[in-house]
Amino acid sequence: MSLSPLAPVEEQALARRARAGDEAARAALITSGMRSVVLRGRLLGLRGEELRDAVQSGAVGLIRAVDRFDPDRGVRLSTYAWRWIGAEMTRPQHREEPLDDIEASRLDPSSGGTDVLEGLRPDEAVVLGLRFGLAPHGDSPMARQAVAERLGLTVSQVRTAEAKAMRQLRTRLAKVVDRAPHQ
Repeated sequence: MSLSPLAPVEEQALARRARAGDEAARAALITSGMRSVVLRGRLLGLRGEELRDAVQSGAVGLIRAVDRFDPDRGVRLSTYAWRWIGAEMTRPQHREEPLDDIEASRLDPSSGGTDVLEGLRPDEAVVLGLRFGLAPHGDSPMARQAVAERLGLTVSQVRTAEAKAMRQLRTRLAKVVDRAPHQ
């Protein structure tokens, strides 16, 4: 994987193709932009594990920037993405912190009515329970932004937890469907 900078003409061509839906062009822009992500982390004085975490967060900002980048505005992607990268890197991250015990206990599968959440990681169960109103106390479904605020996470973290949980549920459902008697 090459992290060398793109020539301005090449960057514009890739950006236009990416805007038209070319996933390979989008991936090439993201890959080439990772230099800026690492540079931003180093300029923040981060090292070791902190730098790795910041690069992961900064990559989210880079992806957002690539998806919003307009090559016809006369600015380079690295310049445009710099703010997005920094915003993600400096946003408080709560990935390693356990969820509030109250939230987790409210969605405990053993408390009844949430069998669908059984077998999921506790953080994923809490996110799905809040998102889709699966809590035993009959809460209404919540938007991702509201779930993020309630749990002290970013919207991206909520989206990621939700996606992982949904993939697990789809896999489980596919197994159930395969075992179902054919009529």
